Amino acid sequence: MQDPHTIPGIDPQMADAMLKGRELTASGPLDPTSASIEDVRAQYLKGRAYWNEEGPQPHKITNHTVAGPHGPIPVRFYYPTDTANAPLILFLHGGGYILGGIESHDRICRWLAERSGAVFASVDYHLAPEHKFPTQIEEAVAVLDWAREAAEELGIDAARVGMGGDSAGAAIAVSAALTLKKQNRADALKFLLPYYGNYGLGNACDSAQKYKDPIFGLSEPRRKFYQQSYIPADLDPEDYRRTPLKQDLTELPPAFLGIAEMDPLHDNSPALSAALSKAGIPNELKSYSGVLHGFLHMTRSVKKSRQALNDGGDAIRKVFSI
Repeated sequence: MQDPHTIPGIDPQMADAMLKGRELTASGPLDPTSASIEDVRAQYLKGRAYWNEEGPQPHKITNHTVAGPHGPIPVRFYYPTDTANAPLILFLHGGGYILGGIESHDRICRWLAERSGAVFASVDYHLAPEHKFPTQIEEAVAVLDWAREAAEELGIDAARVGMGGDSAGAAIAVSAALTLKKQNRADALKFLLPYYGNYGLGNACDSAQKYKDPIFGLSEPRRKFYQQSYIPADLDPEDYRRTPLKQDLTELPPAFLGIAEMDPLHDNSPALSAALSKAGIPNELKSYSGVLHGFLHMTRSVKKSRQALNDGGDAIRKVFSI
């Protein structure tokens, strides 16, 4: 297997983290196109356990279960301080819609909560392929509605709620914002924090071709498998929740978009930023050089991972005047 240090332009710390990832999983991540979903999920969580060690410790953590439209939804709240009436950010984890959960993204949420001063709520939405689109988007909206209704009990400000996520979670968050707009409730969300999501460009964009080699983590067959696991075969390809870049984005909230340079999904975020700007929506786009899709997990050893989370946290502080 290729030494990641030989990849032109890669950040040396990113290459070191890739080698550590191979060590944690014996021979590298299992291929979800051939291994059982149970084995892939178990390995994913085992690998993430190392990256979740240490890091910021919140003032308080509480666990809740929300009665969602497709069954109970576990939600974990991270309170960075004892300040009452704080802003809330709902966080949707990545994992290709088929992997991950609260535990896999624990350190990311702890880090963002501490940096931003906002309460973070990690949403353990139901996974594909057992639960296909639009289950995850509907659950994100359901948790948002529940949190706003229970704001006093939760110690958060119902008028200052945002939503974000990484990869699949970023796409879910943007689609949830569009759903609220369709329901004439766009003002329920005040901020978006999507990191390296897919917003509808598909495999024809430049980055999808430039970084399609498996060394970059998201090969074309793997991306196709994730989409086939998530999307029903009979879904309208123009469904607004699947193609945010083709939609009217007016009324969406301000956003911070963070992306990895060496990512097949890279081009989606500049396209979304341009579309938001065209719609008059304030947004900030930052690309981090020499790192790969999923780099947010690697704050233990990759400086640019820490910087990307710090930048997102600072954006939250700014928009909510924390």
